[in-house]
Amino acid sequence: MTLIDQLLHSIYGLPPPTSGARKEPMQVLAIGISRSGTDSLREALHLLGFNHTHHGFDTILPLPPKADGSKKLTAKDFDSILLNSVGVSDLFAAEFAPELIEAYPNAKVILNVRKDLDSWYRSMQNTMGYFDRNPIDWDWCKSWFSADLFWIRQTMSRTMMPRFFRGSFQSNGKWVYEQHVAMVRGLGLSEDRLLEWSVEDGWEPLCRFLSKPVPNIPFPNGNPPKAWAERIAKTMEAHHKRAVRNMLVFGALAFMIPVILCTYLVGLF
Repeated sequence: MTLIDQLLHSIYGLPPPTSGARKEPMQVLAIGISRSGTDSLREALHLLGFNHTHHGFDTILPLPPKADGSKKLTAKDFDSILLNSVGVSDLFAAEFAPELIEAYPNAKVILNVRKDLDSWYRSMQNTMGYFDRNPIDWDWCKSWFSADLFWIRQTMSRTMMPRFFRGSFQSNGKWVYEQHVAMVRGLGLSEDRLLEWSVEDGWEPLCRFLSKPVPNIPFPNGNPPKAWAERIAKTMEAHHKRAVRNMLVFGALAFMIPVILCTYLVGLF
């Protein structure tokens, strides 16, 4: 950890990693990239009894260091975040797909894909593309006054999005997507362990792969860009209010301390 990292961790503290022993084994790794039906699939897995399946909506926290040859990520490392989950999906799962597959050798692997690459790209641009642009705006200003907002920005805009998409989603998104799918296919997993699936395929192939009965209900209808934005806004509302409060307190102190100090000094003379 660099000196800057140490300083940031000191200012914007993090909760300790989850500890203890697993109550249930990891069962499902849905390693498709965000906006490939990740939320629909997660809800479907919950309906099939795979509860809880971790998703980006659960929490956005800094990730463990990427394996670089000197440290190999293990189930113990992943369990510091995923201990209470029997499944994992979304960009976190895609980012660490090979490591997760090796760490949990008995878990089923789902490569959730979008059949229309251009449609996937537009969906990403209209949602998580915000993190790729990382604009210096009002939200950026508030992120420095709330630990939750800071780590969300730090993780998504400064770490995960640029690292996964090789510096820029806008420039590299499509070929990184294709490379990711090819990489997973190239792992040589058996048909009874790997399912390539899209939302259009619905319940039947998913349930057959997971040995579950097909529910007599419609497949979850997903997370379109408008619903995504509303859900994010609702989730982040408390964080933003806390940040504004902290900004006002900081501003008041920044104004009052010099006034009090000057008054004190004037009184001395």
